[in-house]
Amino acid sequence: MFTLTLKGLRARKVRLFLTAISILLGVAFVSGTLVLTDTVKAAFDQLYAGLTQGTDVTVRATSAFSATSTLQAGKPLPASLVDTVRQVDGVAAAEGSLTGYALMLDKSGKPIQPGGAPTLGAGHTTDPELAGGFTLRSGRAPQAPGEVVVDAATARKYSYQPGDTINIIFESGGQRRFTVVGIAGFGKADNLAGATLATFEMTTAQQLLNMTGQYRQIDVRGKADVTPAELRSRIAHVLPAGLEAVTSAAVANEASKSIQSALSMFTKIFLGFAAVSLLVGSFIIWNTFSILVAQRGREHALLRAIGAGRRQILGSVLTEAVVVGLVASVLGLALGLGVAAGLRGLLGAVGMELPSTALQLHARTVLAAFAVGVLVTLVAALAPAWRATRIPPIAALREAAAPVRDAATWRLIIGGLLLACGVAGLTRAISADSQTAAAALGTLATFVGVLMLAPVAVRPLVRVLGAPISRSVTGGLGRLNAARSPRRTASTATALVIGLALVVAVTVVASSIKASVGDVLDRASRADLILKADSQFAAGVPAGVADKLRTLPEAGTVSEMRWGMAQIGAATTPVAALDPATVDQVANLGIASGSVGALGTDGILLSADVAKAKGLTVGSPLTVRFAQTGDHQLHVIGTFTDTTLIGTPYVVSLGTYDANFSDRLDIAVLVKAKPGVSTAHIKRLAATALAEYPNVAISDANDLKDTQRKSVDQLLGMVYVMLLLAVVIALLGVVNTLALSVLERTRELGLLRAVGMTRRQVRSAVRWEAVLIAAVGAVLGLILGLAFGAAFSRALASLGIVTVDVPIAQPLLCAVIAALAGVVAAIAPARRAAKVDILRAVVAE
Repeated sequence: MFTLTLKGLRARKVRLFLTAISILLGVAFVSGTLVLTDTVKAAFDQLYAGLTQGTDVTVRATSAFSATSTLQAGKPLPASLVDTVRQVDGVAAAEGSLTGYALMLDKSGKPIQPGGAPTLGAGHTTDPELAGGFTLRSGRAPQAPGEVVVDAATARKYSYQPGDTINIIFESGGQRRFTVVGIAGFGKADNLAGATLATFEMTTAQQLLNMTGQYRQIDVRGKADVTPAELRSRIAHVLPAGLEAVTSAAVANEASKSIQSALSMFTKIFLGFAAVSLLVGSFIIWNTFSILVAQRGREHALLRAIGAGRRQILGSVLTEAVVVGLVASVLGLALGLGVAAGLRGLLGAVGMELPSTALQLHARTVLAAFAVGVLVTLVAALAPAWRATRIPPIAALREAAAPVRDAATWRLIIGGLLLACGVAGLTRAISADSQTAAAALGTLATFVGVLMLAPVAVRPLVRVLGAPISRSVTGGLGRLNAARSPRRTASTATALVIGLALVVAVTVVASSIKASVGDVLDRASRADLILKADSQFAAGVPAGVADKLRTLPEAGTVSEMRWGMAQIGAATTPVAALDPATVDQVANLGIASGSVGALGTDGILLSADVAKAKGLTVGSPLTVRFAQTGDHQLHVIGTFTDTTLIGTPYVVSLGTYDANFSDRLDIAVLVKAKPGVSTAHIKRLAATALAEYPNVAISDANDLKDTQRKSVDQLLGMVYVMLLLAVVIALLGVVNTLALSVLERTRELGLLRAVGMTRRQVRSAVRWEAVLIAAVGAVLGLILGLAFGAAFSRALASLGIVTVDVPIAQPLLCAVIAALAGVVAAIAPARRAAKVDILRAVVAE
């Protein structure tokens, strides 16, 4: 049986390879994502190991929890502590270091802002061993207040060389001009994980970065006869409360894990799209093996007649599945290396430049690729293989194929119940806000119900969709062929339904977000201008911007907003900081109880939903943990209902923020003009006053709406590209099904040609069949996508989606394109059908 199975595989290698492609692409995405993850880990492990080389122990402030921002890490240390550390027995050298916000400008005056990575300024470490991987590539170290060393990546990309001048913006001031005296790298890397770095003489750095007389940490090198662990223990004994000594190995490990954690979101997203592709591919596998088992029914019956057992038949079909899975896994693993390189390039394109290192192919990636490829194929082929064992030996005597069976009663009952429950869940999600569970369960139940009832719905759908073409001979024949095997057509179309439903659902959610932007701003903002960083990846707006605007006589109210991370309960969450004296004039928070003016330095404002969930009222105490200062008991001074403008349910005063965070970057600055001053006029005045801040975007309500909508469109485009893979796999399924159908109808095609049908008519009939199969998938995908998108748009109301907008043009265009793609999918099968030899076909069995 094994030899016979292998011969059968060789005889059907082309169609089985087409089947393997559907799994191959999913495996490539999975393995590529895992390769990228391992490569990122190895790259940053190597980078941070190099950066801490020469440093045995690091002294720093303790952090109440792991802060997500470099600028919001532990509080600064007094410079006098360096001498204390140097006196510890076993210390060979100790030197303070610091980093802060410094935004370099290119030669045209535009900000150099990488995507997702910080823009850092640092003090130069004079001890070359404590400098770790930081090395000068050219020029010299900074020695005077007006000198700077820039990272090699920035210098190369923006053509800076020693002797050039560069302008840099700092947190609390405007532009300062410096002379570039050196270019530096980090070992073999040209920058630090995509971040820009401007390095100054240490005293100058302390002044520029608002850390005069302070350091961010102290780097220590021990003597040869002292281990890092022992040195850490000795230093810890002389440190005051609130400080800690950590080995360099631990620091490197923490830093590497922090970067990996930040990039883990991309890993999850890529794996999610891979899962969708594999789900679509599994339907193709199931359909292909179902057709193959049906076509080889007589062959299996003959094997049973000459003594083959059911177990042998089952093993034969599953062996074919395993071979297909193995081929898909091997090819997918190889393609995965290319996918990893492409994803790495994608991260680099958005500014997340990774340190250079070879792609990492670990054993777990290989095992995962084969597990995914083989298991998905095996599970998908299990049901067809089991049906093959039910073919009786007497079937070998049949001349005709077994009749198509109607859907089982149990299938109709269960499918109908699931569909009813799903529709009820979606209706509940659409009729009320924030019904996330109802939307998720309704989506799942509806999809499974449609999947089970699809074979029943195929014939009516084909009849309706095929009516316009049924008047022609070829169109009528295509419609009959599409309806001939409802299960086959349904399973082929289902793969397309998944991809198209996701595309349409995402389109609806994106359209709802764009429609909500205007409503949110009109309702929540009272400001004439909103100033933000001109890049979504920027750390924020320098504090000097608000101070500059306050000097304008036409500016009635200028109010800053800041963001920081804190722990409330077990969750780490953003906390907004506002000026209680001015916020009511520029924003509408929808105060439900209490007063924002009562915030003070020990108060906190909660959203009404959070207060209700936690059982808190005005006057209730709430413990908030800040990374730099630990636990503080604040008191609830009020509740509010509108979180869309500030983006968090927790609000404290700027005074509370300043007491617990060391950075002074604003997430936004809101400006209300004096009565009688037009928005256009105050905008022009602000642009003139802030000419030295090219990194700040000055927007009125219309500008901000347009910016937000463009951002949504960019995100939508990326999602479309990812989902395109699932649609391509679905169309490959159409190709495979039609190819197998042509083979199955060899005798029928020969008879049609014998009675006068031309090759052109044969090709036309196959094309119409493909169009109808794609149209069934397009219609079902369109309906489900619109319902799913509307439900999730209402379910995400808490994130600011206040308007559900269901577009018609875009989803219809997607459905039409999917249907027309059926024509492309039919090209190869149609050509093959037209080339059938008439004499051989009429005698084929």
